[in-house]
Amino acid sequence: MNFQDLKTKIKNIAIVCGDFVFKYRRYFLAGCIFIAMMLVLFLGTTSKEQTEKLNTKSTANVTKEFKKNKNTELNALINDYYVAYADGNTDTLASIATPISDQEISYIKFYSQYIDSFNNIEIYTKQGLNAGSYLVTTEVELKYANIDTPAPGLDFFYVETNDDGKLFINNIYGSFNQNNNIYEMDSEVSDLIGVFIRQQDLLDMEADIQDAYTKALESDSALNTFMNETLPAAHAQWHTDYDAEVAAAEEAAKKAEEEAAAEAEAEAKKQAETEEEANSYSGKINSKANVREAADKNSNRLGSIEKGTAIKIYGEEGDFYKFDYDGKKAYITKDAVTLDSEANSEDTAEEETTNASAIAEGTEVTLSSTINIRSQMDSSSSKVAVAYAGEKVTVVMSYAEGWTKVKYGKKEGYIRTDLLH
Repeated sequence: MNFQDLKTKIKNIAIVCGDFVFKYRRYFLAGCIFIAMMLVLFLGTTSKEQTEKLNTKSTANVTKEFKKNKNTELNALINDYYVAYADGNTDTLASIATPISDQEISYIKFYSQYIDSFNNIEIYTKQGLNAGSYLVTTEVELKYANIDTPAPGLDFFYVETNDDGKLFINNIYGSFNQNNNIYEMDSEVSDLIGVFIRQQDLLDMEADIQDAYTKALESDSALNTFMNETLPAAHAQWHTDYDAEVAAAEEAAKKAEEEAAAEAEAEAKKQAETEEEANSYSGKINSKANVREAADKNSNRLGSIEKGTAIKIYGEEGDFYKFDYDGKKAYITKDAVTLDSEANSEDTAEEETTNASAIAEGTEVTLSSTINIRSQMDSSSSKVAVAYAGEKVTVVMSYAEGWTKVKYGKKEGYIRTDLLH
């Protein structure tokens, strides 16, 4: 929130900013947290050289006396902001004060439950960095629920004109962001505000509000207790709860990400296994051989397999075939395997020459099943590509050997002719 009554926002910033605020709590006097906040943010960081870099006209405008605002659109904007804030209406606030972070939304929903209304709003302006922008100071009385005496305070807004010519509150320069650094601030605007808060008319206004705030606390013990005990404790609890919510959300997001990654990995594994199964072919052991855990003669030996044993082969890795070994994927040297005539389960036909009739050159064939496209007219030759059911290939030439050369996308290779009928 941008409301700057000192004691309230002392506790707010003390909770949000932790030890830093407590270390400098002597600055947070009366209802003028706006001034203290500005001192911390700007006076300590805005050098004389930085100030001199500001546009001379902009600096001159800041040093002029405050003008009591007569812009009806600006009045409506600020009053709408206060009404929405008191109601905890963060949707409306987000439409007129932007950007607004999730953390600030949480804080507004918490803080607004203690607020009845903002009253006796007086708006004063000086020109901002550019035409159509305003440094806005408001004198306002904050009426808390069940507290008779309102708390006087100062508030600050940086108002700009958008591309549609409509005024909006640039919430980057609101107190919440200035104390939490969620959004990066423009250095020129920050430097201008640093000059702005040094001006005597603002210092005089600050002193008057501080005096009024002190008198309000002295006149109403309920207000004094609320500001010094009730609200600080509530702030502390909000801060604890918000940190817990953020931690829980981060944990949930991490868990969801891990679950999604695990699901993706499982799906990829399943697809790989499905493709392996679809592209599998058979062979027979021609001599007793060792079974290895990996495609490496020095890898762990899982056992041995006897001559004449039929195996299902899932692919090649170097000098080894990957095959099914008692329900597990294992490896055996190629030298120990003779491929069967049915070399590929997707080809689903005998390897020897068939009597299938030739297909005319240029014929476009829609595949009825998944088929491997080979680099040569041999079912054991390397694959050029895998074409799936429903896809189309174009005939380049059919051969008497029972194979047809086809074009698949930009690739060319061979498919058994009988599989194209």
